[in-house]
Amino acid sequence: MALIDLDDEFLDLFFNITNTKRPQNVDLLSLKKQLICVVETLKELNSNSKKPIISKALGDSTESEESSGPAILIVDDLGVITYQLKVLLSQFDLDIDCSQEIYDAVNKFKKRNYLYVVMDLFIPTEREGFILLTELKKMAAAQGVRTVIGVITASPRKEIEQQCKARGADFFLEKNADWQNQLCNIMNEYINAGKDDEEDY
Repeated sequence: MALIDLDDEFLDLFFNITNTKRPQNVDLLSLKKQLICVVETLKELNSNSKKPIISKALGDSTESEESSGPAILIVDDLGVITYQLKVLLSQFDLDIDCSQEIYDAVNKFKKRNYLYVVMDLFIPTEREGFILLTELKKMAAAQGVRTVIGVITASPRKEIEQQCKARGADFFLEKNADWQNQLCNIMNEYINAGKDDEEDY
């Protein structure tokens, strides 16, 4: 799969198509590396799967865009990241919603029973991330829903992981060189565990 050249015209088109706001300062090299990581991760997942993950994730017209699977909410203030996560997680037949700020995320959570949430901590600062994490856990408890909430961040600070776990995060993932694969593996474990629980009833 060839990766197209990135320039200002492409970025304007990308953010327009994904219906997201283009950040004022976008590091083209960093963005290109992220997109390459997504492509390589999908290739690896595709080689280990019976389903055609790549064609489905990138919008195969033979597939329905809506899924009847469990609902997941992706929260990140950068449209580039929400797009990446949506592509990566589409392999699991999840019904995916995305949000780029905490108030929209809270409103969406109030209206649906999400079984999973994957959220960035810095949206745009860790203070907002901690507030959102705490609020989502409270709402899930009030709704009687067991929502698995995972926090991802580029920050390597160990105390952040401890603070997230203390606020109820089920898993914490640092955006290192292999974070896409790690996230897919984590989600696969939770989804399979959920299926096992359903079979027990």
